[in-house]
Amino acid sequence: MGQGANRVSTHDLTLEPKMQARAIEGEIEHLRSRLDKSLAELDRRRHELTDVQLQVRRHPRVVIGAGVLVALLVGGMAVSIYLARRRERPVERSRRMRLAMERMAAHPEKVARPEAGAAQKILVAVGTTALTMVVKKLIGRAMSARPA
Repeated sequence: MGQGANRVSTHDLTLEPKMQARAIEGEIEHLRSRLDKSLAELDRRRHELTDVQLQVRRHPRVVIGAGVLVALLVGGMAVSIYLARRRERPVERSRRMRLAMERMAAHPEKVARPEAGAAQKILVAVGTTALTMVVKKLIGRAMSARPA
């Protein structure tokens, strides 16, 4: 294999056509037998790969690790579901509301943001206008540079 289409040498051209045909048939049979062996090996490997019991016997650590990982994931999901349901109970919701009210009473400045001052509003307006002008100019240049 890998010899390309021109495998016949000049010496082979002097042979009789029947002998050439037999040589080619022999080569074909040889290639077929190699292909059959390769396919049989691939089929055997496919069967081994899909045989779960065999894989468990060959790789017990991987199976144990995968089992632990799945158990951790399922356990984590169960805990998060339990905690979410617990948070929605009326008693828990009222407790969280009481704590929020206590925080609000203790630090009212943290409850809402202060109103923006005049200087801050002017700076935001100027910045927005400048940015709009720059973007318009860039779009105009891009459109004029584009071929029609």
